[in-house]
Order: sequence, then C-alpha cells, then structure tokens
Amino acid sequence: MKKRVLLVFIIFIFGVCSLLFDVVNKKGSTTSYYLAGDQVLIELFGEDDNVISLPRGTVLNIKDKTVIIDGIEYRQFLLDDDIYYVLEKNLVSERNDCVLENKLYTLRNCALTSDYDSYEIVDYLFENQEVDVTGFHELLEDGTVDYYYVNNTGYMSGKYLASNYEDASLDASIYNDVGFNYGGDPTKIKYYKKDEVNFVDNKMPDIVRALYINANQIWNIDSYIELAKRNSNINAFVVDIKDCYIDTQLAYYSEVALSYAPSISNIPNTYDEYKEGITKLKDAGYYVIGRITTFKDDAFANDNIDEALMFDGDYYTYSDVKWPSIYSRKAWEYNVALALEAVNEMGFNEIQFDYVRLPESVTDVDLRNIYDEDRLEAICNFLNYAKDKLHEAGAYISADVFGETSGHNQDEFSCFVSNYGQFWPAISNIVDAISSMPYPDHFAAYSYDIAHPWEDVYDLMYSWGKATYLAQENTYYPAKCRTWIQAQDSNRYGIEYTSDYIIDQIQGLKDADIYDGFMTWNAASSLSKYESYIDYIN
Repeated sequence: MKKRVLLVFIIFIFGVCSLLFDVVNKKGSTTSYYLAGDQVLIELFGEDDNVISLPRGTVLNIKDKTVIIDGIEYRQFLLDDDIYYVLEKNLVSERNDCVLENKLYTLRNCALTSDYDSYEIVDYLFENQEVDVTGFHELLEDGTVDYYYVNNTGYMSGKYLASNYEDASLDASIYNDVGFNYGGDPTKIKYYKKDEVNFVDNKMPDIVRALYINANQIWNIDSYIELAKRNSNINAFVVDIKDCYIDTQLAYYSEVALSYAPSISNIPNTYDEYKEGITKLKDAGYYVIGRITTFKDDAFANDNIDEALMFDGDYYTYSDVKWPSIYSRKAWEYNVALALEAVNEMGFNEIQFDYVRLPESVTDVDLRNIYDEDRLEAICNFLNYAKDKLHEAGAYISADVFGETSGHNQDEFSCFVSNYGQFWPAISNIVDAISSMPYPDHFAAYSYDIAHPWEDVYDLMYSWGKATYLAQENTYYPAKCRTWIQAQDSNRYGIEYTSDYIIDQIQGLKDADIYDGFMTWNAASSLSKYESYIDYIN
C-alpha cells in the first residue's frame, strides 16, 4: 500500500515538473523592449499564421534567444499565451528611439514653427514636399507622432505628414464656373473635410446674439453687462483687441504685440484694466469674442517696411492707412501671437479676424508676394495657420467677410472670388464661424432689385440671406453663419436706425433660414443707442 502511494506521489511530482518545464521552456527568460518602426502600426506574425498589428511604442517581453526563419533572424514574445515573432530591427531599449522614419511628405500647406507649441514661423512648406525627419516631440499611445521636427528647421503637426503623399482634398471642380479675376482661381484651392471641434470647457452657443464693445469703453463694462441683463437673449459680446481706423489701436498694453509693432501709441487700457473687464464679462456668463483687425494695421506696416504694401518705392496707403501684406508671415505671426495671448491670459472664447483681405484697390501695388501664392490662397493659408494654433489653445476662430462675397443672386449660387482675396466657400470651409457684414447703407440702389436697400432692410436681409444660404449650401463643411447687423444710424443717407430697423434685419435673416446669430455693429458702442432697442432684440 505504501509503495503504491509513493508511486502515485512520484508520478504526480514528475507531472508537475514536466508542466513547469513546458511553461519555462515556452516563456523562457525575457527582456523588455519597445516596438519600433517607420509606420504607426507594426505587423507581426505568430506560429499558427496569426497576424497582429501593434502600435510602435508597445512594450514587448522578448525571449532571450534568436529564432531563424527562412534565413532571417527573429525574436520571440508571448501575447495572450500565443507565440509571435518580431524582427531585431524593430526592437529598441528606449521609447524615444521608436520612430524610425527618415523622410516624409507634406499633406497640406503648413507653417513650420520654432517649437511644437510655438506660433513663431521659421519656414513655410507647401503640400507634397519631401522633408527630412530630424526629431519629434512625443510618440503617442496609438503610435502616431504629435509633432515632427523636420529639415533641422522647425516643427510640423504629424497629422499633416505621411510616408506617401495622398491628396485628401475634396472636389474643387464644383467651382469651375466661379469668376475670379485677380483674386485667384478657386479650383486651385484645397477644400478639406473639417474636423469639428467642441471644447469641453468652452462651449460655443448654437446661436450667438452679441453686442459689440470697442476698446475705449472697457472702463464702463459694468454698464454694458447691466444693459445686457435686461434681455436674456443677449449671450455674447464682441470686444476689440486690435483695431485700426486711421492709427492702430491696441486695446491693452501687450508686450507681445509691441514687440512686433513698437510704434503703437493708442493704447486706452492697461493690461490689468482690460483683463478685469473681460473677466467681468466671463463671470457674468457671457461668451466673449475678441476682434482683431488683421491686414489693416498702420503701426505694424510703419515698423516693418519689408512686410508692407508698397507703391512706386514708398508705402501704399488706402483709406489713409498703411497695410501689411497678406503674404507676410511676420504679419501672420504677429496677429496670431496677440490672439493666443488674449485667449490664454484674458480668457477669450473665440478670436474673430477682421480685415482678412487686401485693400479694395491695389492696382500697380507691390504686394510682396514672395511665395507666389494667389490672393485667396494666402488668405486661406493664414486662416489655417491661425485655426491650428487657436484650436490647440482651446479657442474657436471666426473671420469677417464683405457682404458681397456670398453672391448677388437669391435664386442660384453666385459667389465670386474678390480681387481683395475673399471667396465665401473657401473661408467658410476653414473657420468655425463666418461673419459677414451686409450693412444696409453699404449697398447700392437696386441691389437685389431693391430700390433703396438702406431703407428696406427686411427685404435686403431676406434677399441677401437667400443668396448666402446658397453660398453655404455650396460650401464643403460650412462654418456657422453669424452676421453683423447695422446697429448705428446711417450718416450716408441721414437715416436713424431705430429698433424697427434692428428687428427687421434680424427677422430677414431668420426668414431666409441663414441664422446662427447676429452681432450688433455700432462703431461707437453707444450705450444710448443700445438702450433704444435692447428690449426688442430676440
């Protein structure tokens, strides 16, 4: 009996040892490595013809022996108790060594910046250019790279680079019949599927109903808040950050802006005074949009002659103002630097770029077009650069355009590319909100067959709205259409714009079904004028 028990015990021990031997033999001694490669996903094969793809950067526990398969050396690793094989070249000891690509191709036009989180432009690349990969910022968990360092020059977003160039743009031939003259051929512009943004801690209202406040009224911000509270429909304010009527006005003392344009002297608020005003608006629950006059900037042009429009060897002035070139990367950088400061330090929800264009007349003007871009192309390239930087900062972007850019025909699509470089479908495809300025007293007699559009404001806004509806319908992934309405009297025609005029403009937009909100344009930000119709805005 004892011999039988002993025999059973010996057999049991032998079985356990055999099992342990099999386990040890299968797993073996291992060392941890990172999976590396020149692609985001690395394809690996197993013993039973299993094939898996793992993101580079994945940690693998590699057996400390080499396996020869078809004359090629592989290393083994276990995944869910299955054996897989990996090439030696795909294993590295440091995570920072996981990115093996040496050359990539640009998928879009894009600025190179001095650092991954910088706005400073060190070079500008156009689509389908080969670049040398000389570093990167961070390898993400899915195997992608957030920013590559290329050409030993600057950083570019990984989403705009690939191992092979593929044109992901949408069909531009739908604009074959669009007139363009000097503005640029709209079929040569790239239109893309838009990445919709919705920041968790920065919600854009579905419909924005905003009052405008210029920089000179920041001291009286409490009165505007008190006025807005009389009408619960008001949910936003547009506040100047930089304007230029004749001379450049900087709303607050900004060292960032002054480093580009040190001659700015019209600065009505200190940094702290301005920040206090914006904070009050935010604390009161309002969505706050910062307005920046972009390519109409006398001080920047005066301080940067090489970046300014020139005529016959001297500054070109239009409306008594010197204008920076729309092609100037330094001007781009200056405006985006100020925008980011306003977002990060003042708390703006959105930045609205006004005067994103050339002057209306630039005959024989040296535009400083050193990149050989069409006018529309330069505007689009600037807005894409600004959008990328603002979205990274958690803010939205909008752009102002002339009222005429949405077309003149309410029965068929009639957009055109203006000589000053604006084309509604191109701009609306880029920004989060497009803000047109169809001010009634800016329209000529018989516009949309309306004898006096500056008086018949409902008919004007309805007809304009119908044309704009068609513009949006013919735009890939259009922005929200948020319209400036005229909220000041017409000195040109001697008309007092009472509350009825304001109500009729808004109703015209609504009835045309082109209503994502409105903003009241009153250059003086007159409290008395706002008070005269605040109770009637809906």
